[in-house]
Amino acid sequence: MKVSFARLLDHAHWANARTLASLQTGDPPAHAVRLFAHVLTTEEIYHGRISGLDPWPQDFWPDLALAACASLVPANRDRYRRFLDDHTDEDLRRRVRYRNSRGIVYHTPLADLLTHLMLHGEHHRGQIAQALRQSGGQPPVTDFIAFVRERDG
Repeated sequence: MKVSFARLLDHAHWANARTLASLQTGDPPAHAVRLFAHVLTTEEIYHGRISGLDPWPQDFWPDLALAACASLVPANRDRYRRFLDDHTDEDLRRRVRYRNSRGIVYHTPLADLLTHLMLHGEHHRGQIAQALRQSGGQPPVTDFIAFVRERDG
């Protein structure tokens, strides 16, 4: 299980780097930057959740400039790599106590929280690609299969 999550996290961070590079080209729509800030902030908040910090209250929609997003991309990558290095498959099955954005307490398996995080980022990167395309920009290719082809040949 850990190996699969490491691969999914590698893909997410690869896709974030490509998205950042695309947003840094030209004049991206503000909505696209806001979505990207949301993706990266969510990654940061979820790292706190899975690490037992219970960060609350939470601002999932901060008004971050693209430069702030650029610093979160490698920071999030490094956080999650260290996290996975320090945890086992058995750890990924344990339930994590956290509060959602409304303060409601939940206990969810760590693997499910990581799965949600990967799907959440993929969803919003798709919205970013659409916003870039609609504004005349060139959206990045961030599909998992493109990552696999590039990485594994």
